[in-house]
Amino acid sequence: MQSYALSVDPANLQLGDPLPPNDPHAISVHLPTWNDTLGWATKDPSVLHAMKTGYPRFFMPRVVDQLGRRLAEHLGVGNGMPMVFASMIWAEMFKKYMGESLLAGGRVWKVMWEDKAGHTENEEERRCLWLAVVVGEAKGPEVSKARMFWQHTGYGISSRRAVCWLERAPSLNERVCQKQVGACNGKEERRLNVDGGHSHDGDALERAKDDISGQIAGLLSDGDIVLGKDDVLLYPGGMAAISELIATITDMKLLTGIDDGARPKVAVFGFLYVDTIKVLERVHNCEVTVYGYSYSDTERFERRLHNGEQFRAVFTEFTGNPLLQSPHLERLALLRKSFQFVLAVDDTVGTSVCLRILRHCDVVCTSLTKMFSGKCNVMGGSLGLNPKSSLYTNLRAGLYNRQQQQNLGVWYWEDVLVMAENCQSFEERVEIANGNALAVVDLLQKSPVVKRVFYPSLGDRTRYEAYMRPNAGYGFLLSITFNRKEQAVAFYNGLNVAKGPSLGTNFTLCCAYTLLAHYNELDRAAQFGVEEYLVRISVGVEERGWLLERVRGALGASMLG
Repeated sequence: MQSYALSVDPANLQLGDPLPPNDPHAISVHLPTWNDTLGWATKDPSVLHAMKTGYPRFFMPRVVDQLGRRLAEHLGVGNGMPMVFASMIWAEMFKKYMGESLLAGGRVWKVMWEDKAGHTENEEERRCLWLAVVVGEAKGPEVSKARMFWQHTGYGISSRRAVCWLERAPSLNERVCQKQVGACNGKEERRLNVDGGHSHDGDALERAKDDISGQIAGLLSDGDIVLGKDDVLLYPGGMAAISELIATITDMKLLTGIDDGARPKVAVFGFLYVDTIKVLERVHNCEVTVYGYSYSDTERFERRLHNGEQFRAVFTEFTGNPLLQSPHLERLALLRKSFQFVLAVDDTVGTSVCLRILRHCDVVCTSLTKMFSGKCNVMGGSLGLNPKSSLYTNLRAGLYNRQQQQNLGVWYWEDVLVMAENCQSFEERVEIANGNALAVVDLLQKSPVVKRVFYPSLGDRTRYEAYMRPNAGYGFLLSITFNRKEQAVAFYNGLNVAKGPSLGTNFTLCCAYTLLAHYNELDRAAQFGVEEYLVRISVGVEERGWLLERVRGALGASMLG
């Protein structure tokens, strides 16, 4: 393994370069200086222009935008912002979220492939897209609202799917708008002639899905809790998985016996990843209460339950991002049994390699995009169901019912195959990154410029260790605050590693987390201990000496900051 786990030295990367470099499906982007991150957060045109790509939920892949605009032109449905989905249900959710008045024609259009002989390919073969075009100016509130749906839900199509459509449908390159349009369940339907080839082996695809779900099931299983591969549901991204779980919980009123017509109440423990809270509030119209990780927070929630308030669900992370804290999971697990709410835990940061948590909750949510893949070039997500949960049968039926209503190829087949290849060394990579992270933490703690290091081995480590697998580590993610903001900026600028959004990459990835995720709510973030000048590092699998040398260099730069 080369020392820096990338095809080039990070010092040779430029603003806007894809991470990993030269990969057309890279899902991160290099932001080498603090001011670059600030420029991204403030939508500085010079920074945005330099972006060759970006994290797909925050930055629509350029090839996806290109496909959407060509479909809109081909269909003659306006010059607004196109939004392309692989599921009719998701397109209809977008339509409801936006309102018909903000969509060109007030509807979505269904587009199907048709081969040159005139035979429409079977929908089982995953050859449909749904297009909506948002009216309004590029910087207008309508477009901003649409982008929020794309970001919060993760329902947009992938770059690989977009490339396939552009390559196979030459008519999309023609500037002739055909007029034949047929009705399709109240929407508009259009068929496109496509070239042959670029197909897939259905058996190989199913084997790949089975391999992925089987690996996850094996890692989540714990003693008498044994998951089959059918207890793991797969999605095109972590937020898509969470959004589908929320939709199932809020749709299934009989799940908890709550049907009072009010907004569903959901409790969140810890300052969770930004889009988990936003998708609850903005897309699924939940009434969300955010608690901290202290025992007094848990007690306040318990008092509300005993006073008769009914909650549909509780969401938390183990461990939390970015402060790496852990909830009082055992207490929440006891409350879930008494009050029949769904307890969902996101283990993306903690990983099932390090932790055993499924027996204490109903469902484990995971972004497979992160360390499970590691290569930073494909999106995916999963939900693992606890077969011992009293809500298991209804929850499983509800989730599968939503999947069956959708296009079967909602997670694009090429992405599935890439994920199946990437995840094979998951456990080994986690172990290496854990060791590297612990060494980085030890080094950082010795520096006089560092105010605090956030890592599960520090602080209340017993809460983490209660769920720790034998001989496991404390994870690959850590965060740092500094005595002065100038030191944080100097450290970030001086750290010669890849820098940008995402985490859990095989290569070390640093970011100015609060600016990236919470620039428009800095005061609210600060209330939960997430400082504006917090630096987060996702530690990779590089040679340890190479990595520590770079951290020492950044600490030296921060001494002068």
